[in-house]
Amino acid sequence: MRGKDKIDNRRVRMTKLLLKDALLELMEQQKLTDISISAICETADVHRSTFYKHYRDPDDLLKDIIQDILDRIPKPPQILNRQDEEQLLRQTTAFFEDVKQNKRVYQILFSEQAGDIFAAELMEYLCSGYIPHSDIADETAARFISLYVASGTVGMMREWIKAGFPVSSQKIAEMMYYLSRKIMN
Repeated sequence: MRGKDKIDNRRVRMTKLLLKDALLELMEQQKLTDISISAICETADVHRSTFYKHYRDPDDLLKDIIQDILDRIPKPPQILNRQDEEQLLRQTTAFFEDVKQNKRVYQILFSEQAGDIFAAELMEYLCSGYIPHSDIADETAARFISLYVASGTVGMMREWIKAGFPVSSQKIAEMMYYLSRKIMN
């Protein structure tokens, strides 16, 4: 990457970060539906045209924030042996440590102001590849089981954050993993 491209790339990343932080700051006080592009731009100290270079509306910006989080969720290995299981638990524990480090973001995304957008996106992400499909031949039943596990996982995560992390990241990862394995088998 050439020097100017590198600087432009850095500027884009910084601008997007400012816009994301502004939206989260505003969502601490008001619902997403009540937040204007003007308010986001004013909070981020960027021009309105800059916003439109990157996003269509506040919903689009929120989706980008959510995608950043989904991208940090470790991709599970195909569990073939105990070593794969331990690797997944280490990765999941690291993800939950990240959740603790970014507590404010998760609290906002799970708040009433955000609605159920984050929870729904997280559940869909978990169902579309993260949660192994059951051995049940009936696709509808397998989908319902995946939804059940995803819903429980999101509910546990939401409560863990809300309660101020009453158990360690490793413990919550183990509980989620072993409960989901029991249900899926």
